[in-house]
Amino acid sequence: MQIRRKLGIEGVLTNTSTWRHTGDKGERGAQIELLLERQDRCINICEIKFTNDLFVMDKNYSTDLNRKVNVFREVTGTNKTLFLTLITTFGAMKNEYYLGQVQAEVLMEDLFK
Repeated sequence: MQIRRKLGIEGVLTNTSTWRHTGDKGERGAQIELLLERQDRCINICEIKFTNDLFVMDKNYSTDLNRKVNVFREVTGTNKTLFLTLITTFGAMKNEYYLGQVQAEVLMEDLFK
């Protein structure tokens, strides 16, 4: 409920789940820790990172997130709007890899409001 409140979708009917694709021969799998599939034809793909400090996304991590989103879209065949949402302990550095990729961020403190 707190995640939905922070995202401003508290009043939207939402199904919560995880998702995993094991991959086929020569193809890498993908796992999504939290999906918020919304009645408004949008899906928040939530990536959860627990760190002791500000989370810093680098090029490799950014590339892997893009791959996960692409695998999810391809395997599920969804045509819904996908929003990459980052749930972190203390926030994330807004660097070149974060900007343009992450649409929303939820901090640990948001979970206890």
